[in-house]
Amino acid sequence: MHDLDQPPASFLDAQGSPQQGAYAGVIPQAGLAAGLRKKTWRYAGVFHQDLFLGVAIADLGYLGLTFVYVADGGRMYEVAWKSPGAIGMRVGAAAGTSVAMAPGRLVSLAPTQAGGVTVAIEVPGIRANLDIAGGATPLTVVSDVGRGTGRAGMTVKQAGPVATGTICVQGRSYTLTEGRACLDFTEAFFPRRTVWSWATAGGRTLAGQAFGFNLARGVHDDVQGRFTENALWVDGMPAALPPVTFTPAPGLAAWSMRSADGAVDLTFAPRGERGEDVNFLLVSSRYRQPFGTFSGQLRDARGRQVQIADVPGVTEEHAALW
Repeated sequence: MHDLDQPPASFLDAQGSPQQGAYAGVIPQAGLAAGLRKKTWRYAGVFHQDLFLGVAIADLGYLGLTFVYVADGGRMYEVAWKSPGAIGMRVGAAAGTSVAMAPGRLVSLAPTQAGGVTVAIEVPGIRANLDIAGGATPLTVVSDVGRGTGRAGMTVKQAGPVATGTICVQGRSYTLTEGRACLDFTEAFFPRRTVWSWATAGGRTLAGQAFGFNLARGVHDDVQGRFTENALWVDGMPAALPPVTFTPAPGLAAWSMRSADGAVDLTFAPRGERGEDVNFLLVSSRYRQPFGTFSGQLRDARGRQVQIADVPGVTEEHAALW
């Protein structure tokens, strides 16, 4: 498999087209031009043993979506809302601030000078103030999300940075000293029908190394097979992972994620999920984000191999007509 490339000096090439590829690092001033069909979102997940927090702010142009959920043990609590025209919501650039506001509700994901992110949440039943550490090298992927139709897309992801701070849900308070996080910034001119699978987690390997991974299928897979958005971070440095096949399962049944060469062989044990089905006739969405633990092995393009057991993270299935 081909490893991640170094990022180009500019987002656009000499002909004014986005420079497609999977890169270890950020591209200066990267971003897509404005457009009616552009979708943009920012997501952060924070995991620690039996505690899972997910927060997302999405600007779909005609609609804004925000959700926050906390699962602790066998309990789950969620606050979500929609805003026509994404009023009260703003998704900044990959290194910018994203915020969602409504009466009695505030969600903010803001960059720090050290390259991390602060997460501030004040919604009914949930309060959180978290610091996600910087210092790790992000994965940046620029692709044709339309599979040869020229629809540009970009994602910037990190998996495994340390998360610290406090979470209070329904009067129950938690202090994190070494949680783990994943970060996702995505913007793209998605085709009208879009389907993807996703998995991410972070923590410690059985050998004690800090690690994280990102696996996906359906969006940023290069039609020529040159790259995907699959990557393994070890001590903050990402390297490419091969394409994988997702075998999802309903309810609390186990998932699998495997590559043809055996470099990725993971089992995911769900403990619960956030789901939402929306059908507005011309616009629809079927969405599942199970949370749980991963076990198995990963080997990246540099030959780095890790063994993991019961590492917390999330998977996702999404089928959209938008």
